[in-house]
Amino acid sequence: MTQLVAKYAMKKVMNSELNKYKSKDVSGPYDPYYEEIPHPKKPGKTKKVKKEIAAYIPSQEANVLAKARKTAYRLDYALFTFLGIRFGWSAIIGLVPAIGDAAAALLAFNLILNMRKVECGLPASVLAMMMINLAIDFAVGLVPFIGDLADAAVKCNGKNVRLLERHLDKVYKPEELKARDSKLPRERRPRPASVYVDFDDEIEERRNTFDSDSDVRAPQQAYSGRRPQDEEMGIPRQESRRHRDERPSRNNTKSSRRH
Repeated sequence: MTQLVAKYAMKKVMNSELNKYKSKDVSGPYDPYYEEIPHPKKPGKTKKVKKEIAAYIPSQEANVLAKARKTAYRLDYALFTFLGIRFGWSAIIGLVPAIGDAAAALLAFNLILNMRKVECGLPASVLAMMMINLAIDFAVGLVPFIGDLADAAVKCNGKNVRLLERHLDKVYKPEELKARDSKLPRERRPRPASVYVDFDDEIEERRNTFDSDSDVRAPQQAYSGRRPQDEEMGIPRQESRRHRDERPSRNNTKSSRRH
């Protein structure tokens, strides 16, 4: 009886967590966590999905990217929507007279410094684009009120995280996946360094995990090209041996490029 009660409680917690994530709106093309894609079964309709870090991204790089996504979400998206624009802490901090825009720029610059911690390094061209995004964001924010609205719309931090994602894909994404995705229509190609997770599939996966008559156990995630996550906005857990074995090695990827 105790096991049944614990199993029921765990299912309720998991479903509540997923419903909380599902209720959040997608905030444009640079949203770190959500995406609107063409509905696979309803032509002309779209479907909201979660974005998770692809399994081919090595652990160190995945940790840097996960932290960067979390920071960008807080700075650009985390608070509320006003006049169709999603606001985060960066826009609110920018409202503070005299020092607000400088403080927001420092937070954006700190994010860039943290993204430089990837083992593969960031090319000068990528760093330059990140700094240009930061400079535009700072300059726009200097205009009273209208500039603050425009500043919230620019999404400097989300754009810079996208630059990191593209760089990681360029370095680590296996050639066979690049070839496969290049054949898809542009609107159906996944965002860089990401795989999409359908909310309905994840709810079903978690439900099935606890429908067994066996003892209560932690959810087991089947290999699906995505990295296990402790929580939606958290840091990826350490890769399991099976994930490491199944993910194409960087050396193999480089070998395939030479051929």
